[in-house]
Amino acid sequence: MGVTASKNWSFLKYIFCLAVAFWAGQVVATAQEIQLNEDPKITQLQRNWVNANRSTPRIEGWRIQLMASTDRTQVEEGRNRFRQLYPEVAADWIQEKPYYKLRVGAFRSKLEALGFMSTLVEYPGAYPAKDANIHPRDFLE
Repeated sequence: MGVTASKNWSFLKYIFCLAVAFWAGQVVATAQEIQLNEDPKITQLQRNWVNANRSTPRIEGWRIQLMASTDRTQVEEGRNRFRQLYPEVAADWIQEKPYYKLRVGAFRSKLEALGFMSTLVEYPGAYPAKDANIHPRDFLE
């Protein structure tokens, strides 16, 4: 009987310690209160930033540059040819004076861009170009 009573006593001490620890944790958890006083100008600045990013979301990624020329009509014709071959892929030109550049696709990584570029046998001079102004709808799934 001595062994059983010792086991029961150990078990009761264990339960008691758990109860005390739980109670102490509750007291500490309820005793902590944080009050944040933020300048209204900071709140407004954050709200403006969130609204601006919602209205014009942009993501950094990669595109494939197919051509560059000082002749805009040549680049637009190239875009139209590309759209006939790949109607599901985003294609548009940008202007970086003095050049107009035809860039296609939207990829999250350079590796994805290189994978797609390997299918573009009609454009041997194509290369991946980093772009920080990609709309989320342009990304290929």
